[in-house]
Amino acid sequence: MKCEIIKDLLPSYIDGLTSSESNLEIEEHLKNCHQCREIFEQMQTEIKVENTLYNKEKIKPFKKLNRRIFQAVIITLIGCAMVVGSYVYLFGLGWKVNSADMNIGYTYKNGKILFEFELTNGRVLNSWSNVDKSNRIIKFTECFSSSLDDRGKHPNQFTYGIHCTDNNGNIREFANNDCVILHFKDKTETFYLKEIAEELGIQ
Repeated sequence: MKCEIIKDLLPSYIDGLTSSESNLEIEEHLKNCHQCREIFEQMQTEIKVENTLYNKEKIKPFKKLNRRIFQAVIITLIGCAMVVGSYVYLFGLGWKVNSADMNIGYTYKNGKILFEFELTNGRVLNSWSNVDKSNRIIKFTECFSSSLDDRGKHPNQFTYGIHCTDNNGNIREFANNDCVILHFKDKTETFYLKEIAEELGIQ
């Protein structure tokens, strides 16, 4: 084939559009024709560079889009977590109770000293208690809402009982350090059970 025909066929050959017979002719010609081979190599280089630039430009907006979507998802998740956390804190767990908002009383009933706590500011009372050796520790928090109790009201009362009898039903003697510790926002109060038992006439 003449060089002019080969040059005309090269773009189609590079794109894979020529027949197998034409491919054989073109390849045979390129082996023997230095000038056509240089043109072929130059065409291949130009096409590769064009494809690379085209692909990079085409991909750039998608990279930006993916980054923006990822950022939007992260911001949305953080926002949701903050809203849920605030809701749980304000309406579920709450914050520490001020001692001035709590009425505290104690009585002796059915072999127990009963501590009765009532929150007076209209909010819901939550409490946690644990026993550490002879100390009984109670922590209080308050929140805006909760399920209704048996009075049909949001719970603002809490009763904590301490057994005063042993397994045989005998009144036991409280130790000097046996106490109930109440944690409030503004202070910690300690009630010594020996003193309370004496005041109630149990010991």
